[in-house]
Amino acid sequence: MNFNPSDETDFLKNPLFMKWMASPNAELDRYWQDWASENADKKETMFRAIELSKSMVLKNNYRMEEGGFNQMRNRLLEFNAKWESQTPPSLYSDRYKKKFAWLWPVAASVLLAGFLFFNYMGSTDEESIKVSETQMWLSKSVPKGVKKIFHLPDGSTVMLNSDSEIKYPASFENERIVELVGQAFFEVQKNEDLPFTVISGELKTEVLGTSFDVSAYPDESKMHVAVVTGKVMVNTASGVSTTILPAEATYYDTDTQSLKKGGYDYNHLVGWRHRILKFQEESYQHVFDRLSKWYNVSFEFASGEIPKGKYSGEFQNESLENVLNGMKYSLGISYELKDGIVKIRNK
Repeated sequence: MNFNPSDETDFLKNPLFMKWMASPNAELDRYWQDWASENADKKETMFRAIELSKSMVLKNNYRMEEGGFNQMRNRLLEFNAKWESQTPPSLYSDRYKKKFAWLWPVAASVLLAGFLFFNYMGSTDEESIKVSETQMWLSKSVPKGVKKIFHLPDGSTVMLNSDSEIKYPASFENERIVELVGQAFFEVQKNEDLPFTVISGELKTEVLGTSFDVSAYPDESKMHVAVVTGKVMVNTASGVSTTILPAEATYYDTDTQSLKKGGYDYNHLVGWRHRILKFQEESYQHVFDRLSKWYNVSFEFASGEIPKGKYSGEFQNESLENVLNGMKYSLGISYELKDGIVKIRNK
């Protein structure tokens, strides 16, 4: 769709946008997220349009029946189509038509929003109703083998590591909060009045403005928060908290629910940003798990078991073949890579 809105009213006249507001689904989410990524200069306008169409969530806020909500939505879309097909009244001269042409689409959009809201409000009983500040959330994710940078509503940036996802409000006006599954590096715009919070599994990380790395994959028991600049407060679900400064990190074990603080090796924890893959005395289970995420492959072992012991090594921007070649001599293995599957055999 070739959609180039000039203001919020253009969104409210767009049937596909209104359908997204009324009945969001994965396909429409992806469509409008992609649109926003490709039209970064229109993001703020889009967020304001989302706020204007918040009345579409009245179904949930006021426990409206499904049939009533669908009927109201259909009337809105029908009204929208009829309105757009009409022209200004013929009693006006061409001169007035041109002079006030800008007013027609604006009036249509205002009526659309008002039509939806007041049609529902008029159907309620005498009980007082308070409109809640329902917030729409967006999500960004990257598959295995991919790393990508995203921009957040406040100008902060986040770089997602392979097989990771973030969710966050469409607007950071009232709170700056991000939910993370996987690993990400954050560069946060400073705002002392509005702390920035990252929820990752059992950890909550709070900052004012800084850069830091968080790793919290759901299939791993080891998590960390590593600070590059600024100061970070880390809290666990069990109530343990600590403050970390540059060159410091917290290490959390989900099995024991223990939180430790100490130094860290930058290339080991944060080097992935620069395509550095470093292992430090890590079990081969963890090594192959990281390789699977990094290169989007799966491993099969002829013996049926992952090799015992620990491995250390560092690679920068290397192919999977070069990494495996660096490992096979110490492990005494051979491998075959085909169709995204690596078969490991003992020599």
